[in-house]
Amino acid sequence: MARTGEFVIPAGIVLSADGAQFTGEELDVAERSIQDVLGDVDLAVRSSSSDEDRIEASFAGKYATVLGVRGKDALAAAVRDVLASAGEAPMGVLIQELVHPDAAGVAFSVNPVSGDRDQVIVDALPGLGDRLVSGELTPESWTVKSDGVAYTKDDGEVITAEVAKRIADLARDVERVEGVPQDIEWALAGGQLYLLQARPITTLVEPVPVPVIVPHGYWERESTHAPEPVTPMTASVLDVSSGARHMAERFGLIAQFDFREIGGWIYMSMLPLGMEPRSDKAPPLPGWALALLLRLIPEGRRRIRAARQQREEDLSMQIVNEWNNHHVHRLRVRIQALRDVDLGALTDGQLAAHLASTREFLSESVPLHFLTSMPHFLETTRLELFCEEHLGWDYPQVLNLVAGTSDMSSEPARELRRLADRGLEPAEKEQALEEYRRIYGARALSTEIAEPTFGECPGLIAAQLEALAIGRRQDPAQEQQRLREEAAAQARKQLQGEALDTFNALLDRALRAYPLREHNVFYAFDSPLALVRYAVLEAGRRMQRAESITSVDDVFYCTADEVQKWLEGQRGDLHVHVRRRRGERAWILAHPGPASYGTPPPPPPNTRWLPADVQEMMKLMMRIGQRLVAPEGSSQEQTADEGILRGTPASPGTYIGAARIVANEREFSRIRPGDVLVCPTTRSSWSTVFASIGAVVTDAGGALCHPAIIAREHRIPAVVATGNATKVIRDGAIVMVDGTNGTVNLRTP
Repeated sequence: MARTGEFVIPAGIVLSADGAQFTGEELDVAERSIQDVLGDVDLAVRSSSSDEDRIEASFAGKYATVLGVRGKDALAAAVRDVLASAGEAPMGVLIQELVHPDAAGVAFSVNPVSGDRDQVIVDALPGLGDRLVSGELTPESWTVKSDGVAYTKDDGEVITAEVAKRIADLARDVERVEGVPQDIEWALAGGQLYLLQARPITTLVEPVPVPVIVPHGYWERESTHAPEPVTPMTASVLDVSSGARHMAERFGLIAQFDFREIGGWIYMSMLPLGMEPRSDKAPPLPGWALALLLRLIPEGRRRIRAARQQREEDLSMQIVNEWNNHHVHRLRVRIQALRDVDLGALTDGQLAAHLASTREFLSESVPLHFLTSMPHFLETTRLELFCEEHLGWDYPQVLNLVAGTSDMSSEPARELRRLADRGLEPAEKEQALEEYRRIYGARALSTEIAEPTFGECPGLIAAQLEALAIGRRQDPAQEQQRLREEAAAQARKQLQGEALDTFNALLDRALRAYPLREHNVFYAFDSPLALVRYAVLEAGRRMQRAESITSVDDVFYCTADEVQKWLEGQRGDLHVHVRRRRGERAWILAHPGPASYGTPPPPPPNTRWLPADVQEMMKLMMRIGQRLVAPEGSSQEQTADEGILRGTPASPGTYIGAARIVANEREFSRIRPGDVLVCPTTRSSWSTVFASIGAVVTDAGGALCHPAIIAREHRIPAVVATGNATKVIRDGAIVMVDGTNGTVNLRTP
């Protein structure tokens, strides 16, 4: 690039080592050359390997970079660090004058996800860009179209639209010179734009259309467990449909769940048992006909028996006791055993067996996850219905009765707060953080196995620890206990006799069942999924070294069976399969399906002809559906015209702060202490970031959804089911969240 004379590139020299160590004499010569060429300046010492920037694989960030080097001894140490990172790869060392930029980042001359050649993607951070390349921080991201239009969903605080256009022009010029799409690193200092590095975009694929076949019936996007299209690896190891069916069978629900992939996106259908998908002309089924149908079909009779049996055996409390007395310990031991295996020391055959063990563990634990979540929903809802009838309470009042009992929602953040409060020395802190990562790190942040786990995001953990040390927010445990006691005392004061006895019994059941949902997500879902990921990643590293795939991440575009066969010796070339599947995913991401397909079903039929046990379960499940999903609010479209957004109150209190729009786990690093987190929804694994934010607002979900539960545990205001807050609220805008009344004021005083 420097030889063309077209680009401004920091001056420097190259030491060509071919992987060998330099002698002291050679380093003396290098140091004198640098003084002659550059003078006494800060240096960037970087890797430059022939294995690093090949057309088929870049391996960006694989080798060491040392910044801010000055002086002979520091230079020698930096060169040794870079060479040590090379392993057996042929390695040169690039020594350049360090640019001290106002902003830096990367740019892609075409959209690397969709393959759209009309778009340049520019990512920017203030200061040095090394934290972006390493994955430590999430950047401000700009899209620049070929017609010069530049836009960002962020505030544009790091660079302006004009600067984004200049960087886009730079990326396109590098592509023109090299002849292929480029991934560049850039820096901006004093208005001067520097080119720091350029490499081919090795992951770029041509979009491959996939068929969009819509089955009969009504289908809604399943965003809880699959907010984005799943990779082939995730599809091959994670089966939520069997867990949902198992739960329905055990509790005698007269609903049939069906999950389908439509155009690459996951959709769900739920119909009364025995009913075919409804056409536009089919009349709603009368209640007496549904009751008759259930008694005529074998599965209907089994569900009626199951509904009666779950009541007689008190299945809900049985599950609570089994979880607390058996499953938690069993899962913890299994997780520890699988987590502590030295994967690098295993032979390929042993790794295949280990992968099989993690897959088996996940397939066993996912149905347990669905089953163990039911007592949380059922017992909370039974208590709600009682308080509604006998006390006239609304739902937020009922939730005060169980405030602070979902321990796993706050435990990871609570442990991190303890670390922050101890004031450890650096060495002690690093040791404590390593133990923290060991215990809490093996946890999937996303249901997509291709995404990193909590433990693979040390920057996130460090940022949260720093935020907690600064914020010093008081542990909410005492305040939550006070709320529980006051709410219970108020209820008991209003009740007497049999009603009081019933309340005490229902409250006891709810207090025992409420913690299970978040608790079991950690042990029965997130940790098993993380363990499968670790095994798959190790296999991917071996497959990449054997050149069966191009990059380690390509392993997620294989299936688990393909990987297992490879480890067992069937080592075919997977490049063609991976490239096609990457192309399909690029097309799918560029063509998101609608929120639903088909005609919405009619209201549920009258249940008075059904057996009493089935009636009770239907009544509870209908209320649970409202509290969990809040479909009317979650699907509403609001505007900023009135200056206020309305949603479902999920955690009481008011808070004024800067809104931070976060689409997914990859954007956690954008969150600053005291921000108002605005997101589509959250998973249980987001709990740690709740320790440093001031409030939360979501597009979807009800008062029993994960963000609501986690917010209540952290005693921060929350409003859920706004429908489209992530689109209406401007990133960085100051908003007031009223979690008591369920409003977000966009025009704060």
